[in-house]
Amino acid sequence: MHVTAQRQAGCLALSLDGRLDVVTSPAVESAIALDGVTKLVFNLADCTYVSSAGIRVFLNAYKRMNSAGGTTEIVEVSRDVRDVLEVTGLAKLITIRMRPREISVAGLELLSAGFCGECYRLDEESVVKLYNQGVAADLAEQEKEFARAAFVAGIPTAISYDIVRCGTRTGVVYEMLDADTLTKIIRRNLDDMDAHARLLADVAHTIHAVEGDPAVFPDLKTKLRAYIAATAEFLPAPDVALLQERLARVPDSSTCVHFDIHTNNIMVRHGEPLIIDMGDLSRGSYLFDIGLLHGIYAFPELGTCEHVTKIPNAKGVELWEGFVRHYFSRRPQEDLEFFMRNRHFFAALRLIVSQSFLPGLREMTDRKSTRLNSSH
Repeated sequence: MHVTAQRQAGCLALSLDGRLDVVTSPAVESAIALDGVTKLVFNLADCTYVSSAGIRVFLNAYKRMNSAGGTTEIVEVSRDVRDVLEVTGLAKLITIRMRPREISVAGLELLSAGFCGECYRLDEESVVKLYNQGVAADLAEQEKEFARAAFVAGIPTAISYDIVRCGTRTGVVYEMLDADTLTKIIRRNLDDMDAHARLLADVAHTIHAVEGDPAVFPDLKTKLRAYIAATAEFLPAPDVALLQERLARVPDSSTCVHFDIHTNNIMVRHGEPLIIDMGDLSRGSYLFDIGLLHGIYAFPELGTCEHVTKIPNAKGVELWEGFVRHYFSRRPQEDLEFFMRNRHFFAALRLIVSQSFLPGLREMTDRKSTRLNSSH
């Protein structure tokens, strides 16, 4: 057994190469130096076997980290080792992440592409969403878990099967849906925007009616508070303070919010919508979703609608206006008034979040913000 230790910002990562058994366990134990460590990660990409003695190493480390308020993860786990961890019950205590299956997209049909990734037809029964280079690898695992929990909670979505890796990119495998995106349906029938807007409003209401499990879904307002704080790197302190103050005014909520809801992420199968791309599903105010839609469809001068969906910008405005009419017909008038007073703030939130993990987006945001400010 060869053990490689790496420390970075309170995280200790131990890579294990070989068999973890009664003979090699002491070497691993001696490498677990937890002073100043808040996160302990065991990487088992090259670990071929784990015995009961190895399980005790993980369990003892977990207890030490847990008592100190830290976290423990076991990652890059093979299927054989995962079975051992699950049979012993360790998977109920420690976060276990499987070793992604390796795939190639050479020769595969590209179905769609966006800011975060691409979707390919993997075979006749499945598709794969591959995150772009530079997007954190653990987002694929998070999306798979969120999709599973959303399905169980009653949100109509595709079933997620597996986590895969393509070079340095990670992705999620989903069932192949005999369906079209709402975007494609709209582009084929640009003369019935009111019906499309009604469907979009119905989808949003479906999501926003579901209580989010706090054990699975994060609180979006808390996450946004941290993302806004990070804008201090490029925004003046008064602007950051104003954003935080605006966020504090948003009512708290425990219901689900998609936070990437748009017509590309709604599939329609035999007239029934299915919501996809669940990586940002959270608990929070429905207004966060309304703001994202506003940012995509309501600013024809920026060209965002046509860039993201290929729907003509003028038709995007028509879709947005119909959506607002249908969605807020089931909400108190004061809710609509609150949103309209704060619509530019809500529209900006997705860009604030996205530029933290999408290379080059900050520069594009600066350019669009300059154009937006000059037009309002």
